[in-house]
Amino acid sequence: MARRFFATALALILVLSLAACGGKTNDPPAEATPPATQDTGNDTQDTSGAAPDYSGTSLTFASDAVGSSSYNIIVEMSKVLEEKGGFGNIDVSPTSPGGMGAPYLFAEGTGVDIAFVNAAPAKWARETGTLGRPPVSGCSPIAGGIQSSGCINCIRNEFLEKNNVSTIEEVFEKKLPLRIGCSAVGSMDAECVVLLLEYFGVTEEDLNSWGGSVTHGGGSEIQDLMSDGQIDFYLDHTSQNSSTMAEIAMTQDVTFLQWGDDLINWFIQEKGFQTCYIPAGSFRGQDDEIRMPGSPDCIFVRSDMDEDIVYTITKVLCENRDSLAAVYSSLEPWEVEKSCESERIGGNALHPGAEKYYREMGYLT
Repeated sequence: MARRFFATALALILVLSLAACGGKTNDPPAEATPPATQDTGNDTQDTSGAAPDYSGTSLTFASDAVGSSSYNIIVEMSKVLEEKGGFGNIDVSPTSPGGMGAPYLFAEGTGVDIAFVNAAPAKWARETGTLGRPPVSGCSPIAGGIQSSGCINCIRNEFLEKNNVSTIEEVFEKKLPLRIGCSAVGSMDAECVVLLLEYFGVTEEDLNSWGGSVTHGGGSEIQDLMSDGQIDFYLDHTSQNSSTMAEIAMTQDVTFLQWGDDLINWFIQEKGFQTCYIPAGSFRGQDDEIRMPGSPDCIFVRSDMDEDIVYTITKVLCENRDSLAAVYSSLEPWEVEKSCESERIGGNALHPGAEKYYREMGYLT
C-alpha cells in the first residue's frame, strides 16, 4: 500500500514538472525586426548597407552634335551609368553649345542634369558671364581634366624668318602684322585669341592698324588660308590628336611655339586654365615637349542634384575610367586621383556628392 502510494505521488509530480518546463515550447518564434531606413527625401537611401536602387531615376546628359567625339564618349559613359550604377535611363541630348556656353544649360530650364564643360569658362560664367551674357550659377564639377586640351599654336616659318623673330612675345613687342586664324566667335579657340591679345594689352583694332587681322573659320578653311599665305598664325584649343594641326604640319613649314612662363602663368592664375603638355613628336617638326595653358573638359552636374546620386555618378565613372579610356584614347589623360584638384576644375567648388567620394578614396584630405 505504501509503495503504491509513493509510486502514484511520484508519477503526479513528474507530470506536473513536464507541464511546467514545456509551457513555452509551443509559442510561435518572434519575428525579426526589419533594418531601419533613413528618410532623406530620397526613397533610395538605405542605411542597411544595400546599394541604392536608382532603377527609377532618369537623367539627361547633354552632348555636342550626334557623331562628334564628345557625343560618342557621353553615349559610352551613359551606358556605364546604366549598367554599373543601376540608373533607369540616361538620355543623351545633343543640345550642348560647347564648353563656353554649356554652363547656361543648367540655368535655363532645359532639364539637363550632366554635361561636359570646360573648366575655365565655367569660372568665367560664374564670375562675370561669357559670350555677352550675365553671370550664371547652378552647376558644379564632379571630375576635371578628363581630356587634355591646350592652346596649341603654330606659325609659318616664312613669317618668322622675314621678321627675324622666334617667339610670340617678340611678335607683339614689335607690333608685327600678324594674321591670326581661329574657329568661330564663341568657341574656345576664339576666346583664347581674345585672351592672348588681352595679355599683351592689344585690341583687334590695334592689330588691324599694324596690318594684322583675326580670321574665323573651320579647320579646313584655316588650313587652306595658311597654305595660300593669307594667315600666318593658327591657334586651336585642342589636343595632340588634332587632325587639322597634323595636316598643317605635314603640308607646310611651320613652327609650334613655346610660350613664355609669364604668359602661361597669367592664363592659369588669372583665367582659370591649367598646365597642359604636348608630347614631343606629336606633330611633324615638333621635336620638343611643349608646355601650354589649357582648359580641359570636365564633367559638371546640377548643383541642386541629390548628393547621394552625385556620389554614385562620380564613383561609377571614376571606377570605370580604364574601360572608358580603352574605348576612347582621348580620355587617357584623365587621372582620377587628380580630377578633384582645384586647377583641374577651374577653381570651381566640387559638388558635395563628388567631394564625399574623393575624401572617401583619400584623394582629398
